[in-house]
Amino acid sequence: MRIPSKIIASMAALACWNCLFVHLIMAQSRPAPSELVQKLQSEKTTDEARKQLLQVGNSDPEVRRYLAAQLPPLIQRGPKSCPPSDIQDVFKRWHACPWYNAVELSGKLRIAEAVTALAPWIGWRADGPFSPTLEARLVLHPAAKALAEIGDPAIPVVQQALSNPKDHYPAVRILCIIHTAKAKAVLQEDLPHETNSAVQTMIKNSL
Repeated sequence: MRIPSKIIASMAALACWNCLFVHLIMAQSRPAPSELVQKLQSEKTTDEARKQLLQVGNSDPEVRRYLAAQLPPLIQRGPKSCPPSDIQDVFKRWHACPWYNAVELSGKLRIAEAVTALAPWIGWRADGPFSPTLEARLVLHPAAKALAEIGDPAIPVVQQALSNPKDHYPAVRILCIIHTAKAKAVLQEDLPHETNSAVQTMIKNSL
């Protein structure tokens, strides 16, 4: 039995209205971005706020724009603003720190406006085990990792960091991870000046 086209159209319209209704209910039930940013700044609520902001930031451009203005001042506080903690697990300890969560959000959501605030911390490394894999992925360099996730908009500040011995290695790693034409051009320009054979090999493998 064929269903009349008018009935099909009505059913489709009803389904759309139901979806819109559910979306409106969810939007009304979730906390406002300003409330979540406030919670992000408290060590007791920062991790849950990070999770919620990451979720809504990925789906709502307005939230991303709001965070573009709010995250840089939090990042400028630096890692010394992290509260003392007895948590042994390094990742749980980081997620109890508002600064780290602001840095992570800037990277995961690719907040280009946070680039300047992240730049001073390119060479900062958190306490943790050393391994070539961890270093290559910048796992213990949160600001550098965030800049690598942001991508091309981060390249100008990363290029400047190449001249700083403390920041040089993570800056090269950032460019290798970004791996775009712009990043490769900076690596190509830097290669003749490299004196470390391991870094030279790393750059050549990325080009």
